Amino acid sequence: MNIRKWWAGFFMANCSLLPAFAARPGDPAPDFVLRDRFGVEVRLSAYLHKKHVVVLAHAPGAEQAPAVLDDTGRRLNALDTALLFLADDADVNRKLLDNVSSATVLIDSSGVVRRVLPGRTLTGPDLGHFVKLWLSGKAVFSTRCARCHGEDGDSTICLDVKPLVGIGRRLSEAQIREKLHPGELNDQELLIRGEFYSRPDVDAVIVYVAGL
Repeated sequence: MNIRKWWAGFFMANCSLLPAFAARPGDPAPDFVLRDRFGVEVRLSAYLHKKHVVVLAHAPGAEQAPAVLDDTGRRLNALDTALLFLADDADVNRKLLDNVSSATVLIDSSGVVRRVLPGRTLTGPDLGHFVKLWLSGKAVFSTRCARCHGEDGDSTICLDVKPLVGIGRRLSEAQIREKLHPGELNDQELLIRGEFYSRPDVDAVIVYVAGL
């Protein structure tokens, strides 16, 4: 199926639901209008299967210095991630974020919302770290967890494995960590299901899993 037609059909089918929509991890993001850092209007679908997208929703009237945005854009470009902005004057777009005053939203290249930070608009090194952590978790999950959980976290092929889809809506990141039952080995390593993991890898994969 043509990707643009799919997005158009999805958007039209869900137009009546827009006022009630709030961006939640694991949900497909509607094809709404955004702006790039040069002020040009773009649609989310233009990035589908090409790049991950970070959407910054500034509080109405708030502005970022051009130099800060240029630096942030370069950092994200190096991570194959586009930096876009929610238009302040678009009421429908604000409703997509449940009318929060500001937010940082990460949408993966398949068009699915993965991370939402309500009330915060990250830039510069903070935003770069935010995206790097999620990408690192994605890589760890793909190489070490997907064989049982599946790439999308929906597999139950292995014994005693439950689907992970939607876990971030039910549990906090601290609760997800508890579910792993990590064994404390030393300052650098943890033991999970008989395998050794570095602490940074565990931290990253928890961030990723919370967005499934």
